[in-house]
Amino acid sequence: MSAISVSHLCLSRGGRLLIEDLNFHLDVGRIMVILGPNGAGKSSLLMALAGMLDSDAGEVKINGKKLTDFHRGELASSLAWQGTLPSAEFGLSVDQRLQLAMQSGLSSDIDRETRSDACAKQDLSALCQRVLGELSSGERQRVELAALLVRDCPIWLLDEPCAHVDIRHQVAWLQVMREKAESGKTMLAVLHDVQQAAAIADDVILVYGDGRIRTGQAEALLVPDVLNELFQTDLQRVSGGFLIPNYRGEKTANL
Repeated sequence: MSAISVSHLCLSRGGRLLIEDLNFHLDVGRIMVILGPNGAGKSSLLMALAGMLDSDAGEVKINGKKLTDFHRGELASSLAWQGTLPSAEFGLSVDQRLQLAMQSGLSSDIDRETRSDACAKQDLSALCQRVLGELSSGERQRVELAALLVRDCPIWLLDEPCAHVDIRHQVAWLQVMREKAESGKTMLAVLHDVQQAAAIADDVILVYGDGRIRTGQAEALLVPDVLNELFQTDLQRVSGGFLIPNYRGEKTANL
């Protein structure tokens, strides 16, 4: 069953065509990663799929229903969105931010347990009463990831979920994503790290920024020749199968 279906989607911003004739089906329980250079339209595509940005043409369906037929509350129950960090100027604590994210009608005791569990999973237990403005960018990002956990929507749209976050917590979050997908959640995530994409993606969308797009299974598209064209740089496969940029400009044999 397709959780998200997109047909003939075209998207422009600032008078520039970003995506032309995008078609894909994302099945329940799969992770799709969007890759592309800065300014190519990755975040814009995610916003269009969330109903936050109008497309030029095409159709988006969520669980078989047209995106345009959803009312706001219904869509919020179907999709969980993680985007740029929210303002820290309103004096909210970590726990208050998670309370805002919750939409259930559960009792307050169960709500508190849910928030506590999400904090523990994001290594935030000691920070629950801290004000957001007192936290580092990485800690605030982990608060936003905890907000996804408490909302518990069937579909997650994530815009650079590992931004600002240290390596240990990046690894932990990618493991959470895979575990949640295996339990039936569907995810579409913008990433910049091709190694992370290779670790978790079932499917990928490559966005070139000039209207061109490619979609397909991760194992077919996350290869040096395809990614070198996408990013206009030299990525090489090294021992262990890892794809790494050629930072030093050295000649290195692909293994």
